[in-house]
Amino acid sequence: MAKKKINEPIVGFGKQPDTQLTVQKSIPLLSLWQSDMSLVELKILDTYLSRINSHEPEKRTVIFTKGELEQLLGVKKINKPQLAARLKSLGRFIDIEDGNTKKIHQIALFEETYGEMDENGIWTVKLTCTSKAMKYIFNVEKLGYLRYKLHSIVSLKSRYAYVLFLYLEHNRFRKSWEVDVDVLRKFFNCTEELYDEFKYFNQRILRRCQKELEEKTDCKFTYEPVKKGRKVVAVKFTLKTIKETISIEDENQLSFDDLNVSSASPFALYHEVLETVGVKLTDEQIAVLVDLSKLHVEYNPFGAVPYEINVAEYIKLKCRLMKAQIKPVKNEFAWLKKACEEDW
Repeated sequence: MAKKKINEPIVGFGKQPDTQLTVQKSIPLLSLWQSDMSLVELKILDTYLSRINSHEPEKRTVIFTKGELEQLLGVKKINKPQLAARLKSLGRFIDIEDGNTKKIHQIALFEETYGEMDENGIWTVKLTCTSKAMKYIFNVEKLGYLRYKLHSIVSLKSRYAYVLFLYLEHNRFRKSWEVDVDVLRKFFNCTEELYDEFKYFNQRILRRCQKELEEKTDCKFTYEPVKKGRKVVAVKFTLKTIKETISIEDENQLSFDDLNVSSASPFALYHEVLETVGVKLTDEQIAVLVDLSKLHVEYNPFGAVPYEINVAEYIKLKCRLMKAQIKPVKNEFAWLKKACEEDW
């Protein structure tokens, strides 16, 4: 049997990013919108995340092929000082937010960045994440994560639009919700006095972001001001439903839109998930597995997807482990129950 190659580089796809590439970003990494990372640096990180297999931590090196970085930066040719500055920035320490306000946690995302220019002045770049960053990049099911198509963010020119895109996708499960306008201003870091008046905040930020997202992404939405008297106190967002194509064969995160779930049964979601892996259980058996699974799945009220989806993903993973056994399992419920109890 051939030996498994450790940290074998994953090579990019040339000038045009594959439209099917999907970014899987853990919830802690979503907090990078609060950092001083530039839009280009955020795009490079997203491209890196779209290339790796989140269940193969031994492969943490990604190679950006010729011309790909030029597209991410929006230039025809990169000069060496510009590239050096970008790569240096990617290697700096960043703050990781995990909801604990009494803790400061800083890590470096990449331990090595390497670039080489060919005879035509086009750069090939190699990135390798640090061992500390791997916790937030690989096997992130318990942390919770957001998934979106890489092509959705590559063509964005505004950092505001990028931030709004992540915010909307992070809250997609709500369909429609209100957010305090002061919270929204803080979210965009619009602290200038000019933006205290909603008229200017709306014209310069919200409208422009909506126009760019409508033109360049699949994120379609409407919004309207919520007034208290004459003053705008909140903004109501409404997302248009988009049917995502999810491959059952992949370790992809499910969403409520991907499942034809009837509200008649509280276990309908879990029946749908079990069906995708060829497992059938009773409501009573599912209830036992759900209770056990909740001991291992961290509850995050601000998660990118509802808590029940993460619980369902945990159970689905156990089902796949069961199906991978050499000898067929006679009592599937008993096997799954034991697996959840011991957290195999």
